[in-house]
Amino acid sequence: MNKNREMLQEAQKELTEYVISQLNAGLSWSKCWNTAYGLPKSITSGKAYKGMNILWLLYTQQKNGYQSSEWGTFQSWKQAGGQVMKGEKGTSIIFFKPCVKENSEGEAQVFFTLKRYVVFNRAQVQGLEEANQAEEGIACDSGILFKYTEDQNIEVRFNDSMNPCYSPSADRISLPSAFTEESGGWSTVAHEIIHSTGHKSRLNREGVAEMKQGDLHQYSYEELVAELGSLFLCTELGLSTEDSKEQSAAYLASWAKVLKSNPDYLWKAAAESSKAVEYVQSIINQSIKAA
Repeated sequence: MNKNREMLQEAQKELTEYVISQLNAGLSWSKCWNTAYGLPKSITSGKAYKGMNILWLLYTQQKNGYQSSEWGTFQSWKQAGGQVMKGEKGTSIIFFKPCVKENSEGEAQVFFTLKRYVVFNRAQVQGLEEANQAEEGIACDSGILFKYTEDQNIEVRFNDSMNPCYSPSADRISLPSAFTEESGGWSTVAHEIIHSTGHKSRLNREGVAEMKQGDLHQYSYEELVAELGSLFLCTELGLSTEDSKEQSAAYLASWAKVLKSNPDYLWKAAAESSKAVEYVQSIINQSIKAA
């Protein structure tokens, strides 16, 4: 096993154990992460990291008490006019780099290699002006998530007789009629919206497009994609992740059990969630520009 893959597996194990411990302590999904400063962003591109790197950097920020979401390599901080402080330890992040190689029959085959980068948080750098933590994302009103449902012709039905849910066959989101911003329901809306991205006409995700009744493995995985996607999306848009639905001790304990049995769930779901959030954001951005 090469060093990059070994590092990846160690990080996966550490992150999963952290989440399990937080869930066992009774913390909700949103409370597992420190998102007060937004999602981790690269100082080079100004964009948020993707997939598993989001969770890994959020976890590292929380573990070390970093009050910044900005990350960069040693050289990137130097080019920005700063200097990583002596003795500071960097954080390894992983990217999957696509490579194309011809097989014996001359056909092109795509495979992925792991590429590792070491980054440092702004809190580990000196010589820079004080950071402005104001988010530079979409300047939005509270109903911005519904720009996505309107653009995608997704019916949103308010119904007290049903729990919040997304129906792939009807391409419909059902929400409580008492939903208001004050009730902290935006993460519920985001959760169902992430489910909707899996529709066969969108990202065609197996847990939605080919949903199998009674398949608990598939159901648990898709729920995790929606939970993480809701967190990512609300954080990026500056919407509250304090949800009106209560996550019971039994609910949290069941998820801790699921993750313990499936340690790769968290890593894979983060990648799916990131794709879903990117899809939703692109639709919202297009809707705003067209207005």
